[in-house]
Amino acid sequence: MRYCNIAGTSLTPSVIGLGTADFGTALDKETSFALLDRYLELGGNLIDTAHVYGAWVPGGDGASETMIGHWLQERGARDRVLLSTKGAHPPMSEFSRKRLDAESIRSDLNESLERLHTDVIDLYWVHRDDPSRSVESIMDALHEQVSSGRVRYIGASNWTSERIDAANRYARENDKTSFIGSQPHWNLASVNPVLPGDLVDLDEQERQWYADASDVAVFAYSSQASGFFSGRYGREAKPDGGRADMVIRNYANDESYRRLDRVQSLAAQLGVGGSQIALAYLTSQPFPVVALIGANKLAYLEDSCQAGDLVLTPEQLRYLETGL
Repeated sequence: MRYCNIAGTSLTPSVIGLGTADFGTALDKETSFALLDRYLELGGNLIDTAHVYGAWVPGGDGASETMIGHWLQERGARDRVLLSTKGAHPPMSEFSRKRLDAESIRSDLNESLERLHTDVIDLYWVHRDDPSRSVESIMDALHEQVSSGRVRYIGASNWTSERIDAANRYARENDKTSFIGSQPHWNLASVNPVLPGDLVDLDEQERQWYADASDVAVFAYSSQASGFFSGRYGREAKPDGGRADMVIRNYANDESYRRLDRVQSLAAQLGVGGSQIALAYLTSQPFPVVALIGANKLAYLEDSCQAGDLVLTPEQLRYLETGL
């Protein structure tokens, strides 16, 4: 497993981070603990969760953070992981109600710390943006939590590079804490224009900003395009009322299938799986990238973590993108 250095921090996350959205709900304690144990054994150290994870299931509020907190306690593993969680998400029943005020950030962080059985979060993210709210007020609220010692570093999930740039400019000019990371939706597929409006996809213009801005790392979610590059969702894939529906809706288009063909060709040359190529595409970029994965089986976790050692050349990256 490779690790990357995040500018201006002491953080060295593994290039494959473990997403935990289903822990405590779709995944029970036995499965969740097995995945967490094996992830550490494979060299992973970045566990990503959120205050809102589980809230879409009746009675599931805080399920992911709570499960991770139990695991950290039972395994005595707090000093072996970088703990990443997100807060200030809109209520699941009222997405239009933004919660980036100082009190909402403080309240969510209090609950996250309690659930996770820790007194400090290594990397704390605001889960959504509210463009109607000034970056100054948001950064002041986050700086308060860093100054309190309850948060080490901060990041922005689903923020545009323009807003991150404005926030960090304000932070630098006023001796406040800056964002050191960004969590956008990003993978090798060509994304259909169907994502909810408050999610940020890393298009070519956004990616160039990160390549130029050496002080903000990318922590990419949906890094495997929901399994699109595993080969399970080829051109003949049909809606099935389940996962295939989401994959087809988000990624099924001519350009994505051309990229899938190139992934399979390169995977055959290198003797690896297509999902590993898709992950290595992200982690081989010329700027720090952590690919966040979601796994519900040990076999899937192990396959994904094998990509932690795979580095693609600039020529291979260009081939995956353009075929040239």
